[in-house]
Amino acid sequence: MCSKNAKPWSITARLTLLYVVSASVILLAIGWYLHQTLAETLAQDNRQFLLKEVQLLRTVLLEQPPNLERLADEQSEGIDLPAGRYYSRILDQSGHNLIETPGMESLPAATQFPALADDSAVRKIADGRTLMLMTAQSKTTPQQTIQIALDISQEASLLAKYRSNLIGSLFFGLLFSTLAAVFVARRGLSPLAEMTRHIEGITAAQLDEQLDPAAAPKELSNMASAFNAMLQRLAKSFAQLNQFSADLAHELRTPINNLMGETEVALSRPRNAGEYREILESNLEEYGRLSRTVETLLFLARAENTGIPLRTARLDGRAELEAICSYHEAIAEEKGVRLVCRGRGVLYADAQLFKRVLSNLLLNALQHTPSGGEIRLSLASADDGSATVEVQDTGCGIAAEYLPKLFDRFYRVDAARSEEGTGLGLAIVKSIMDLHGGSVVINSEPKQGTLVTLHFTAK
Repeated sequence: MCSKNAKPWSITARLTLLYVVSASVILLAIGWYLHQTLAETLAQDNRQFLLKEVQLLRTVLLEQPPNLERLADEQSEGIDLPAGRYYSRILDQSGHNLIETPGMESLPAATQFPALADDSAVRKIADGRTLMLMTAQSKTTPQQTIQIALDISQEASLLAKYRSNLIGSLFFGLLFSTLAAVFVARRGLSPLAEMTRHIEGITAAQLDEQLDPAAAPKELSNMASAFNAMLQRLAKSFAQLNQFSADLAHELRTPINNLMGETEVALSRPRNAGEYREILESNLEEYGRLSRTVETLLFLARAENTGIPLRTARLDGRAELEAICSYHEAIAEEKGVRLVCRGRGVLYADAQLFKRVLSNLLLNALQHTPSGGEIRLSLASADDGSATVEVQDTGCGIAAEYLPKLFDRFYRVDAARSEEGTGLGLAIVKSIMDLHGGSVVINSEPKQGTLVTLHFTAK
């Protein structure tokens, strides 16, 4: 097992190893098959020869009286074999030797031959020769035992040489396979190396230097497309970060400049306690604005980067809407706007975050709805446990070109950057809905009002 700290193998090394292992298995299988086929073919031919010899000797032994001269001739002559490769003997019922070919005495004893009739076995004797032995019974009465030995040393040498050739071929085949595997692996991975060189040259200022999926192999085209998509997301994130930094600097610069200006005025000449108190009260408002901005930014950072633990519960949707309307009733009356709650149902959400979403939307609607207008909060729940909440006002509305940017931080439709709010309310709404796995959609038309739809998923 590799150590945890061990450097992982390169893809080239892994492909080479797999290629060599595969080639080894294939070459071994082919070599074993060819060797076994040749060995079985030779063994079958030798066995067939021995069976024919047995049949001839049985025929001679059936003659009455037995023709010993012909039997000796048959024993001494093999079928299409050179002299000295074929031996036989005839034994009576008691195991005594009746007749045998010259040289049979130097071969294995009768007890070393196969015990079963027409069975064969291969033995290697002391002088190094390899023999195929066979035992058979005659058809005569009483029965006699036929023992035949065939010198197959030539076939054994042929098989040994064949095995040596196979091993040599296997060695050189594996050596060639290894070299070929390295070449093929490096050649096959060259597009990946080219992509790596291209990627190494990409910096934060060159995010438009994308890969060409059409020029990459099929296996890498999807990765190239995914990498390009990642570059686009990074480019968008960098642009948003730059815009966010500029907006944040602007948002913080205004209250800081106010504080510095008021402090400089206060220090320009001696003042009484009442004047200092007024200055401090004015500064306290700016401190509060800075604190709310920082708090909101911290909330967004936790929601997007580390996540905020949700305490999801089954909420009475109508009761939650009425509680939010009641909380903002005084502001609505001061502005001359009527708040209306409609619908009933339940939804699954974090109670505190749900109230924050509705409060942000309601305050935003109150800010852009003129006196005499109306803001409607509607609720509808489905059988599967999902719910839809709508916040609709009769305010000034928003032009279509501004809608895609409404959830950006510090974004305001008013180019003059109104002092009311921080421009983070809708960004918070979007983050909270993402935490719940839901969605938020804004539909608006100038002078027709705005409709914000929140969709909460089932539990």
